Amino acid sequence: MQKLPIKEFVKFAQTKYHLTTSVFRRRYNSFETLIETILSQNTTDLNSGRAAEKLFAVANTPEKILKMETKELARLIYSAGYYNQKAKKIKSASKMILEKFNGKVPDKYEDLVSLPGVGDKTASVVLSFAFGKHYIPVDTHVAKVSKRLQYANEKDKPEIIRQKLESLVERKYYQPLHLGMILFGREICHKAKPKCYICKFVKYCNYRNKNLRKQ
Repeated sequence: MQKLPIKEFVKFAQTKYHLTTSVFRRRYNSFETLIETILSQNTTDLNSGRAAEKLFAVANTPEKILKMETKELARLIYSAGYYNQKAKKIKSASKMILEKFNGKVPDKYEDLVSLPGVGDKTASVVLSFAFGKHYIPVDTHVAKVSKRLQYANEKDKPEIIRQKLESLVERKYYQPLHLGMILFGREICHKAKPKCYICKFVKYCNYRNKNLRKQ
């Protein structure tokens, strides 16, 4: 099956979603970005955003986090789901940041993934959005679109998908590609019943159960 040149997808995403090659920065500082990204694991942006706002109104530094009771922390982040596990991860990560990194979120990949609760996606988000470094975070949408458009294999893990995507485009296109795939995945390329009937890339897609008729 013919493969869509990835720059064609980037061009499409930039036009459709009004994305530029400038660096997109989050409204949070590096520590808040780290914590919000941990909160976003296995939930929606809306739920993690609500949890982050409640938490940061009370504690937004490693020192303040560690002064909190774990039960209180879990209560504040309840809307993010898996709140007990995430509360423990956040406290452990905060402790390690204070003890090993002098209270500052590290800006190196190897250091970030050494923190509790931080994997490839979370580290890539922090490096990209908090520090303006060149990474392509791979969430469920990016993974799904990458596999369906043949940029990655079905069994590839997020870190491998990220490395493959980063090898296919210039660094200035990393963030437009990342955000474009997320928006495309939310709007058209759904996990179940994708809107293949309006997708301009359907002939390049290897998804077996194409939904070619509007239900």
